[in-house]
Amino acid sequence: MSSNAPVGVIGLGLMGSALAARLIDAGIGVIGFDVDVAKSDGLRASGAEFAAFAAEVAERCRTVVIAVYDAAQVKSLLPDLANARLPPLVICTTTCAPGDIAVIAEFAARSHLAFIEAPISGTSAEVRAGTATALVAGDAGAIDAAAATLDVTCPQRIDVGAIGNASRTKLAINLILQSNRAALAEGIVFAESLGLDGAGFLAAARRSAAYSAVMDSKGEKMLARDFTPQSHIAQTLKDAELILREAGKRGLPLPMTTAQASLLRAAIALQGPDGDSATVIEAIRAGRDRGSGEGGGGRA
Repeated sequence: MSSNAPVGVIGLGLMGSALAARLIDAGIGVIGFDVDVAKSDGLRASGAEFAAFAAEVAERCRTVVIAVYDAAQVKSLLPDLANARLPPLVICTTTCAPGDIAVIAEFAARSHLAFIEAPISGTSAEVRAGTATALVAGDAGAIDAAAATLDVTCPQRIDVGAIGNASRTKLAINLILQSNRAALAEGIVFAESLGLDGAGFLAAARRSAAYSAVMDSKGEKMLARDFTPQSHIAQTLKDAELILREAGKRGLPLPMTTAQASLLRAAIALQGPDGDSATVIEAIRAGRDRGSGEGGGGRA
């Protein structure tokens, strides 16, 4: 990829905008598209160009990064990309169910559309900083062709093999990450209920055997009730429901994920769908406050 060859970015939400910003910072032209034209506002001053349709992105770019909400949106884009005079190489960062990504990849293969899946483990802030990790799967030749773009958008990446393995790996990682986030929220609220200072507790937890990186990315946000989104809680719930659906197909109960998905729904009911995933702590705080209001001191 030469520096004067623009890269298309379809989907300009938190993740797509962060990926586009990395390309722009590296001196690479970006042609963006989102059905919500307001999402282009944050990139407008950076020199990005914007297309009126996804098909225009496909005509103007040899590489297109997809960063839309779900698999259904990816599927709706593929005909426009495949019908370009010279179909582009497609890098799909959207988290999909393994069955959905298989259908998407089969369509791409029939349409002679080079395709790799590359869902990203990390928040938009971590993407922006270059510390997120892409989980890359697909044909080796397509991955080699995408390497220059991946080097810029997500320098840290892991090759996980055949199409479908990236989605499987991402969902399993998200299961652990979401449980860690909910456990951190519960631990903070519990520590505070014991009379501990929240900031002091978080500092101690970071130095303990319980440490996880979520303490660094979400701990202060939970303490400060700063729910400016790095990742929307509605997207977190969408992924939790994907995980539970895949487990259900296999007859596998996931009690921790089931419980934390309920917390996500409760947090969304309290705070709305657009806040950060750290908002999950509000569901636990609400339970504490209800208990306090009921005079919950136990029975003799």
